[in-house]
Amino acid sequence: MIKYNSKEIIIALLIAFIIILGSFNYHLYSTCFHGSLIKKYSDNPTYLEIDKDVTRYITGFSSELNVDFNEDEKSHMVDVKRLIMFEQLLFIFLMVWLFILIKKRKINYLHLKKVALIVILTAIFSLIASLFFNRFFELFHLIFFPMGNWQFNAGSLMIQTYQQAFFQWFFIRTILAAIFISLLIYFVLNLSLNKNKRINI
Repeated sequence: MIKYNSKEIIIALLIAFIIILGSFNYHLYSTCFHGSLIKKYSDNPTYLEIDKDVTRYITGFSSELNVDFNEDEKSHMVDVKRLIMFEQLLFIFLMVWLFILIKKRKINYLHLKKVALIVILTAIFSLIASLFFNRFFELFHLIFFPMGNWQFNAGSLMIQTYQQAFFQWFFIRTILAAIFISLLIYFVLNLSLNKNKRINI
């Protein structure tokens, strides 16, 4: 039976959050993954080039957005880039914190049990949210983009390039990958610990 205390919960949340953000970042930088989603609803190669340029811009590899977006779309991309830059800084900060905890030997196997549980519970709620993705998508934008410059007509270049299905599958794949990573770490360490116990006996 796993006992809980506040410090262990905080450490478990830290690791779980890192896993989820790590999964998000992997999918964010993967233009191959983006391309596979875009090709599901369009065979226009221009959209793939647009995505590559947008990805370079919002991840900080390019200071210029060389896409023929209108002014509202470009304004929204500026806000998206700010949010991504904040997420990147948060991820680095959490990784440094985790490294310090590992160096001080504050991480143990029981934390990883809790991590797996936290990620799975988060995933369950997230996958339920994906069933009502339209509403979830709207709430997300209302919270993180209160300026209101995120709504565009159906014929806009941004909407044609990034249809809502793109974000829905991006969201689902991020969560599923996080589950896989957390369970993989848990089972590998579990096997390692059991093996060491047998050797010690």
